[in-house]
Order: sequence, then structure tokens, then C-alpha cells
Amino acid sequence: MSQHSWEGVRTFVIQKCFSALAGYWPTSAAAECRYVSIPVIRLFAASALASFGMLAACTATNPTRMVEIIENKSSTELWLEYGRSQSPIALSLIETELVARGEKTFLDYYIGQKTANNVGISRYVRASTTINADLKNCSDFATAGAAQRYFIQSGGPMKDPHNLDADGDGLACEWGTQIRRIATDAKKRRRQTYAPQRTYSPHCYVGPRGGTYTITASGNKNYSGC
Repeated sequence: MSQHSWEGVRTFVIQKCFSALAGYWPTSAAAECRYVSIPVIRLFAASALASFGMLAACTATNPTRMVEIIENKSSTELWLEYGRSQSPIALSLIETELVARGEKTFLDYYIGQKTANNVGISRYVRASTTINADLKNCSDFATAGAAQRYFIQSGGPMKDPHNLDADGDGLACEWGTQIRRIATDAKKRRRQTYAPQRTYSPHCYVGPRGGTYTITASGNKNYSGC
């Protein structure tokens, strides 16, 4: 393992855990990171980088093998690779696997974070496909994620022999719609979670008749607040 690779993952994990302990992430994340030690980080990083080095090598040559590797990794390892990967194929397959597991967010990562902006933007040339009985349709798949995985395994996003990605954005069927919805919801929750909370310090005022009152957060007078 190169020093650069090790330092990158070591920094990633330490920063995440430091931020959690500092209170920037939910309590659950802080609780998990509280017990992380440097030896544990080193072992985890070595395992993750070794396996995903193989994943990167499979990207262009054997998507089916890449699917097998992803299916056998823990969700934490998949999120780690999601954070560092720049491969459209790897990102797509990781997202489909995480969604199939019911995983949509992890710490400051979320499904669609790196891919949702591509929805509807034509990035790949699509030639017209002759209709025949061997072609797959979107309705042939139980989920949009399953369609996306099949699309990648069939040569996507560069090729689309089944015409599952007619607009050429690299996202088959309704997969783009799904990841964009997940990303929008995740960003909305993040804004709500980290929005600064305004606090009000009640101050007693005296009215013209000697009565006292405070001003509520909504700007109304509260005559029982003093």
C-alpha cells in the first residue's frame, strides 16, 4: 500500500471521528467513533484499500467481478469507497448495492451526492436500437436499482444495447429519478439538522398600566412569562 493511499484513508477516518466527537455529527456517530483507535483505523484502511484496489482494476474489464466484490463488502467499506471513488461505474454499482441494503446516508455522505447532478444531462452518445425480442425493458426489473446494475453489466454507461438509458445520462430507467429524490431529501434533512437555532432570552417589560409581559419567539406578548 502506498503512503499516499494510507494517509488519505487515515485522514478520512480521523477527521470523521474527530468531527463526530466535537459535536458536528449526530450522537450515534460520535458514540461509534469514541472507541476507534489508530491500530483499528490502520487495519480497516489496509483491508478496504486492498480490496478496492482490485475493484478499480475490474472497473473497465469485468463489471460482473466488480459486482461480486461490492456484494461481499460491508456497508461501511462501501461508503468509504464511495467517498474516494471517481469512477462512474464504481459509484453507480456502490449506490445500487447500498440502496438495496436500505442504506441512503452515512455520516456526511448520501446516495446521489456524486451522481444526482448528472440526471437528464446527455453524456453518452446513444444510437437507435433495433427492437427485438431479446431486449430488456424497464418493466422487466423489480427495482430501478436492478435495472441500473444490469445496464452497467451490459456495457453501460458507454454502451446501451437494451436502450435502458435513452437520454444518455448514464442512468437507466427511473434510477436517476430515485437517486435525485434521495439526494434532495438528504440535503433537506442536513439543512434542518445543522441550521443554527435562534435562542430567545425572555425580558420582562412593564405595560402602561403596570402589567408585565415578555415577548415570545413569534413576536407576541406573553403576560404570564415574568
